[in-house]
Amino acid sequence: MTPPIRLGLEDDARDGCHTLSLVGELDAATAPTLQAAVEELCRAGAREVVLDLHELSFIDSSGLRVILASRQLCEREGCDFSLSRAQPQAQRLFELTDVLGRLSFRGRAFGNRITRRQGATRKSIARLRPDFEVLLDLNLDAPRAARNYVRDLLRGDRSPELREAVMLLTSELVTPIVRRGTSVFLEAGELRVWLRGATVRVELKVPRELMLLPVDGGVPSFDLVLDELADRWSIDNGRDAACVWFEIDRHELESPRSRA
Repeated sequence: MTPPIRLGLEDDARDGCHTLSLVGELDAATAPTLQAAVEELCRAGAREVVLDLHELSFIDSSGLRVILASRQLCEREGCDFSLSRAQPQAQRLFELTDVLGRLSFRGRAFGNRITRRQGATRKSIARLRPDFEVLLDLNLDAPRAARNYVRDLLRGDRSPELREAVMLLTSELVTPIVRRGTSVFLEAGELRVWLRGATVRVELKVPRELMLLPVDGGVPSFDLVLDELADRWSIDNGRDAACVWFEIDRHELESPRSRA
């Protein structure tokens, strides 16, 4: 089991302006830490909050959700709110979910926007035996555990773009299930990964009743991440179990360096 990880927060305060440097991963397990910190600063009368994302190694939809909530809170309290030094992985998520216009950024401008890829029609590889499978406890640490599994499996892959995309997609696959189940009862799911050939497939099989529970709301719709990055994804409901999966074609995300 992957041990819990805390989000590192360092507050550089100057004349009512607080720069919070985030270190680590911002996801379902660590987002409450950031939320509590911003709430405390607003209560203390901060006039500006800046989130420095330079050392943030990973962010998913739960992290983005708390950033948007922090912006709204600061706005209500009359406190300026902005981000600085966003790294490419965070930039990718901001672009995919179309929130750039809702956030203020300091420092360098964002690079070229991500263009939507048209998914190729390809026969699913799900009939083959998976290259990796593990039981995954569906607690708040599950998204991190799942993406770390695929990170380690793809550590030797020549394309860092593929590894980054699969990690983000895997986190987005697991997080909604966790948000449904952890407040009701603890369950386990089966994580399966296929790596062979030109396609990477990741799927999570869970008890069907988890898919019937409501999930907490929030905008934007984070299905956009799966729609934009995955070549194929779906939710297949069976009689007793549901399977949530995505497939991504390797050649679509190869960098020029990896093709050399």
